Amino acid sequence: MAQVNTATIAPTVNQVVADIQTQFENQTIAYNSVTKRGKKDFVNLKGERIPSYLRRPTGISAGVEGFSFNVPGNPVWDDMYVYPAEVALPYELTDRTIRNFSAGSEHTQIKGVSDYLARVAEALTKKLERVMWGDGSGLVATCTSASSLTITFTIAAASGFGSTKGAVWIELGELYDVITSTGAVRGQVRFTSKTATTATATLFSGFAAADIASTDILVEANGYNNFPRGFAYIVNNDTGTFQLLSRATYPELKANVVDLAGATITVSDFDQAVSLLEIRGDSFEGAKSGIDVWMPVSQHSALCRLGQNLKRFSGTDSKFDGSFQSFGFGNLTINKAVDCDEDRIYFNKSNDLFCLEEKPFGAYSTDGVEMYRKMGTNGVGSTSNVGALGVAYQLGAMQPRTYTLIKRAATAGLPTQVAAYT
Repeated sequence: MAQVNTATIAPTVNQVVADIQTQFENQTIAYNSVTKRGKKDFVNLKGERIPSYLRRPTGISAGVEGFSFNVPGNPVWDDMYVYPAEVALPYELTDRTIRNFSAGSEHTQIKGVSDYLARVAEALTKKLERVMWGDGSGLVATCTSASSLTITFTIAAASGFGSTKGAVWIELGELYDVITSTGAVRGQVRFTSKTATTATATLFSGFAAADIASTDILVEANGYNNFPRGFAYIVNNDTGTFQLLSRATYPELKANVVDLAGATITVSDFDQAVSLLEIRGDSFEGAKSGIDVWMPVSQHSALCRLGQNLKRFSGTDSKFDGSFQSFGFGNLTINKAVDCDEDRIYFNKSNDLFCLEEKPFGAYSTDGVEMYRKMGTNGVGSTSNVGALGVAYQLGAMQPRTYTLIKRAATAGLPTQVAAYT
């Protein structure tokens, strides 16, 4: 565990300096948007049960006078389950660090231990925001190739999620597993420097950079498939398992998907996405109500640019404004999120999507103690203190047919996260 000591906090201690400046963004709009609720009842390790009516009864019969009925077929009911996953971020503080943090604002810019823990909470919340766009695997980056100790990460849209962020989500100093296409751990890496699309690493576990394949992904150590699921899991039309039921067995559990295959997004694609909701909805108007649309800054920009040539100069204006600041489509609620995959737009049913929260976000303090004395190498204590913040939750959906995904929209020339950090 990395120890926070006085050398670490030296830049925060006041001399004649400016206020401490955060040099990275901490937007967490999606994570904070989903309705959080506790478990209705204790449902054991499987989590919360969602009873589902999946197929109608069969045996429709027609004929002439005196005909025989066809053999009836039973309707199909089955249960989906949503069970919490747990994510945590530990910390370690020396006694001297705590004394410096607690010395007062005239001596330090970290105002007490609570102020420092707020930074830990921000870091964890940012990870949870990125998890919102995933499938529970914990994918941080997708490898393209490796040379010596430098790994290059993909930025091109693919059929699956998680291929457009390059190295932007990589945190220097974090320990990552390199996961193969079969889910095996190839080895571990810790990065010491990075650009928007590459990162230079120290490799562990006896493997070389030459072993890395273009289908490998990075996940925080020991975390593969242990993270909460995000939109990429829920709004999907694959044939895998969805909340413990098979989408191959029950294709009714697939969401709607519009695959642009690299084409530029247009307003017509929005019409297509909404029309698919109408086709599978209980009513035309109901299918379009309560839809939250989530998109990256890049695709929002592309849609706004479609209207630039429609701007008109009013005779009373003294300044030409060629911009549209936002995009709308009927009664849909449009949201931008910096961490959303650059090629994807999600249409989510707001009153269907929920967050099952078992442990609220906060300190691990079941016994009432939030920070513990570290036992040290001799097992009799030390001048270090440890603790952790965490949360146990899971996203769930009751009717995937009320969701649509637009994927593989063109990203060339658009303001992406990679472009912002290049």
